[in-house]
Amino acid sequence: MIIIPAIDIMGGKVVRLQKGDPKNATVYGDDPPEFARRWASEGADMLHIVDLDATLGTGSNAGIIGQISAESGIPVEIAGGLRSIDAALAAAGDHNRIVLGTMPLTDPDSAMALRDRLGPSRVVVSLDHRAGVIAIRGWTETTGLGLTDAMDSLMARGMTEFMITDVDRDGMKGGPETDRFVDACTRKANVIASGGITDAGDVAAVKKCGAYGAILGRAIYDNTLGIREARDAACR
Repeated sequence: MIIIPAIDIMGGKVVRLQKGDPKNATVYGDDPPEFARRWASEGADMLHIVDLDATLGTGSNAGIIGQISAESGIPVEIAGGLRSIDAALAAAGDHNRIVLGTMPLTDPDSAMALRDRLGPSRVVVSLDHRAGVIAIRGWTETTGLGLTDAMDSLMARGMTEFMITDVDRDGMKGGPETDRFVDACTRKANVIASGGITDAGDVAAVKKCGAYGAILGRAIYDNTLGIREARDAACR
């Protein structure tokens, strides 16, 4: 299982939100590339970069994200506000993975076009849910669509990479929700766990579910979990 630190950027700063609420943000620093270099040096397998301003429609951190992509030395996946083909292709560049949350559910044909253009391994579908019901547009809208129904529909169209986030656990350090995640991992796809991972035991728990990867957020910024410790748990 691979270990993927998250770097969420808002107003040029590294922040963590609680349950995706921009009014409930903790600022951890004003140098996102430095965090990227740190996580890479500590053994991260990949970086998960989120442009929160693009997600919320309040701005863009594309320049900073481009610097991280150029300097990190490890694979990067980019998320946040990629709701058009042009925006997604610009974020993808020559090698980045892109994470799509809203587009696959509101405009699946465009999502499939991106998959065909970039290759299936470079297009990640982010299925963000509250109590198993998918939320989109920066978690501001509920679709009424169930998590596994959405996953099955998109897999039938050729999607293979998924990130599943329990919105109510994101940034809360309360441990991951595993019951629905186990069900998702029984499918023939690469599934990344996100939301609530707090310590090495949580990393081991999502690995036991069958996860392909684990996103580390608030825990690494609050020093309740280190990258090396997470890697050790992922390799057991």
